[in-house]
Amino acid sequence: MGKKETKDKKPAQFKKIYELLSKYTQVIIVGLANVGSKQVQDIRRILAKKNALLVIGKNTLFKKVLATRVQELPKEHEYYEDLAKFGNAIKELDALKNSVAGKVGFIFTETPVFDLKPIIEENKVETPARVGAIAPIDVVIPPGPTGMDPASIQFFHALQIPTKIEKGQIQITKDFVVLKTGQKVGQSQAVLLQKLGKKPFLYGMEVLACYDNGSILNKQQVSVNLNDIVAKFQQNVRNVSAVSLANGWVNEASAPYLLANAFKDLAAIGLQSGFIFDQIKQSSAPTTSAPVAAKVEEKPAAQQAPAKAEEPEEDVDMGGLFD
Repeated sequence: MGKKETKDKKPAQFKKIYELLSKYTQVIIVGLANVGSKQVQDIRRILAKKNALLVIGKNTLFKKVLATRVQELPKEHEYYEDLAKFGNAIKELDALKNSVAGKVGFIFTETPVFDLKPIIEENKVETPARVGAIAPIDVVIPPGPTGMDPASIQFFHALQIPTKIEKGQIQITKDFVVLKTGQKVGQSQAVLLQKLGKKPFLYGMEVLACYDNGSILNKQQVSVNLNDIVAKFQQNVRNVSAVSLANGWVNEASAPYLLANAFKDLAAIGLQSGFIFDQIKQSSAPTTSAPVAAKVEEKPAAQQAPAKAEEPEEDVDMGGLFD
């Protein structure tokens, strides 16, 4: 019965994924390793408020839909009447095929991945160390009481954990490394952590990559802070402007400052000679100014000008379902 119900849902799932691939130009690929169903539902509700839709299904189905969407839909296709309305093939989606691997989910949204990534990854849950799991961090038990009675002392001795009996309970006497990062959790380690009531691992969704209108941004690229990029770009523009002004080079970075300085020189001459032209009246130029020769000599001031000016910021355009 379960298999029949799943088979009956496949046409609807196929059509839905096809529609989403047609509608959205951005798809965020998230890793779901060790993520529980409750976590999935929680993040799904959060994403819905951000106009983002999380889809989790079988990779074989997603690959099948993807292969269909990158080609022109033949009239003999079994779902032609339902899918033809979504238009021509989107060949750029072929870049997404290599990301459909492992335990992953797909978030369809037009909200920039840089805005959603912190929201997606902040939802983490403490999880016990299960046998066979790979430790994502070092697990160390610090010295102190265990809350266990002396009857269990042999268990600690078998694991070579330094202990002593104090106030009727077992006490660990120094740091004991249970697991190292990348180590597989064994039976004894899992039992030990369970006896101590430890849930050492934090698991949650992880942004692995992002498809953006034909391009794939990898894990490192989606982790970039856009504010840092803009700040560095602005600083570099100011540096170029300062060097250009110091050497008398005319380019896009220095031209605005050269024009501004030239106007100030003209304004200084006009104010000194009593010739007040319309631009002086309309500007906020100071009522007194040094002579032209004096201003020309003040090259350090000219070099400082770019640091005080604000450069315009350029907009950067980053372009329970199934489970």
